[in-house]
Amino acid sequence: MKGYFKSPPFFITVGILVFVGIIYYFSKDKYYIEYTDSSQIKIVNKWQLPRVLEEISGISYLDEERVACVQDEVGDIFIYNLVSERIENRINFADNDDFEGITTIKNKAYVLRSDGNLFKIDDITVKNPKIEHFKTNLSYKFDFEGLCYDKKNNRLLLAAKSNGPGNENRFKPVFEFNLATNTLTEQPVFELTYDNPVFEGLENAGSAKIFRTSEINIHPKTGEIYMLDGVIGKLLILDKNWNAKDLYIFNPDDFPQPEGLTFSPEGKMFISNEGEWDPANILEVELKGPPKEKNQKEFDSLTQ
Repeated sequence: MKGYFKSPPFFITVGILVFVGIIYYFSKDKYYIEYTDSSQIKIVNKWQLPRVLEEISGISYLDEERVACVQDEVGDIFIYNLVSERIENRINFADNDDFEGITTIKNKAYVLRSDGNLFKIDDITVKNPKIEHFKTNLSYKFDFEGLCYDKKNNRLLLAAKSNGPGNENRFKPVFEFNLATNTLTEQPVFELTYDNPVFEGLENAGSAKIFRTSEINIHPKTGEIYMLDGVIGKLLILDKNWNAKDLYIFNPDDFPQPEGLTFSPEGKMFISNEGEWDPANILEVELKGPPKEKNQKEFDSLTQ
């Protein structure tokens, strides 16, 4: 066997692998992006999550000790205790599927499936809660990931990761679901486009990849809308009228795949990251003013 590692076939094999690796590296669609200076984004607390939440896709604040979580491919709500750092309850609401977002209204929960369908869990504190399934008839091509409760307008907001079918203007839509009538408004309540100065410098990513929404929420004190990008971590802040104000671009060492965002009633912000090389986590995050200086980082321009 030792002789093989000195033989021509061995060196030929190594040469082929190196050649293929070089070709792959230089043929990938790459672009440069600058991420926000770390002094502007403070991580106050960090909770490493158990393996069952490795693909955590949405979180919703319950109280000072607990958050409700969903994860890709599992039809369960996980109640995670921030004090004991353990899952204290698990509520099944559907067969396993692609679940991407969760929001809670007191003891009631709504979960978003990637095709835009909604599941209402009537009371997450009881053993066998009543479950309702709302079909929105939206296209699965939108690849929905963001869900939040808009208390002021008594509605849910559903944010799409992709442009969807027949979208020549290349925008990412946000739809509203009326909680009084349990119906979806056919036209988007908001269309995320990229003609705002906050997106300056991201043109090389291509319009479909500048921002791929993974979450949406509303700040309880300011009424501003917060939107996450989970592919190349970004946080977009819009005012009450949906005008883009600030764009934070996260250092991937701290935010490898931000998929969930929730607030406490006082405005504390929590962001969850799917696991990659490290365990999934929930971070308590403070923003130290608008983004200023940035550091350059090269990313693979992903196609998802």
